[in-house]
Amino acid sequence: MKKLCLHGVVAITALYLSGQAWATPELLVKFHMGIGNGTTQEVGGTLVNSGDAPITRGYLVVTPIDAQCHPGASVLYPIGPVPPGEEQPFLVPVTERFSSYRLQMGAFDEQGFAVSAKDANQAILDGRVNEDREKCNAARSH
Repeated sequence: MKKLCLHGVVAITALYLSGQAWATPELLVKFHMGIGNGTTQEVGGTLVNSGDAPITRGYLVVTPIDAQCHPGASVLYPIGPVPPGEEQPFLVPVTERFSSYRLQMGAFDEQGFAVSAKDANQAILDGRVNEDREKCNAARSH
């Protein structure tokens, strides 16, 4: 009887803990692009919490890149609560003129632990790195 009781407690504890492990927020930046009209510039897009628990806080960091591929001052853009499954637009004002930009992100759960944060387009961006570096070398040599 003691052995059966112990196995039951272990099974219930495992179920409880595994249920907790499934409730995690996930920040996904679905889309982003630079926008400018000559006087103002921004990076806008859409983010979504693709997890099943709330994102309590998070951030985006936009680093403007000039025509010769020199990075400018990074801009920190805080994001607030994002409920599970919710999409939110974002618009990050950038004071420096830029020809491209780099985007980084992070997010935290309700206990302040970092959670998964991804750019849905990262594979495409990674595939362009060599081409982009060649363009930068050419821009700097002129």
